[in-house]
Amino acid sequence: MPFQLIAHRGARGEAPENTIAGFRYARELGLEAVELDVRLSRDNQLVVIHDDTVDRTTDGTGPVSSFTAAELAALDARGSCPDWPENVGIPTFQDALDAILAFPLVQIEIKTDTSERMEAIILSLLQTIRQHDIAERVILSSFSETAIELIATHAPDQARAYIGAYDSDDDLTTALRHGCTQADISLATGSREMVARAHDHGLRVVGYQCNDADALARCLDWEMDGATSDVPSSILPLMNKETH
Repeated sequence: MPFQLIAHRGARGEAPENTIAGFRYARELGLEAVELDVRLSRDNQLVVIHDDTVDRTTDGTGPVSSFTAAELAALDARGSCPDWPENVGIPTFQDALDAILAFPLVQIEIKTDTSERMEAIILSLLQTIRQHDIAERVILSSFSETAIELIATHAPDQARAYIGAYDSDDDLTTALRHGCTQADISLATGSREMVARAHDHGLRVVGYQCNDADALARCLDWEMDGATSDVPSSILPLMNKETH
């Protein structure tokens, strides 16, 4: 399969990150895969945001868990892209679903939290995935071994990815122990050899983050299957040059 570029948080370097507007923007670029993050609001709804606070990406302050989903939606979430022409809020996962499912492949990251909160997130995600019959299009990922273990326990057939440095055998061993189908390997700390080893074990390999020509060259040299990017409109032309 050809190398796949994945919109990281919905192209966070070019559009408001983890928002419906950002997901639509990335799809309009022609990308076929998107990555996003989910957390729990105060009223226990799945909301799409990376940080554990709203400070960096919105005009509000405080922990995500202190806001209801409606309050999060009312914030101005253009912090990562202040010049965006229209106001956007933090969406619930349910509200963002139509925009997300415009992509053939969706990677959802479970942020590190208490085991109880991560389990609640995973159970809610799995329920939504089953309701919409989209399991084959979804990869659940995390830096947290606990989260990966919980996914394996509750949905052993659900594709999952362990995200890590992969600068030693430890991360690959963890991914294999929990039946992962994908290894998300840092371009800063991984290696061509580690990618090859992951492939030998049948894992798909995704790099992070691919934001310039040097990073793309590393991805292709290491024979990765894909990579996440904050600035896909800059990387897509470089990919076309590399493949023609």
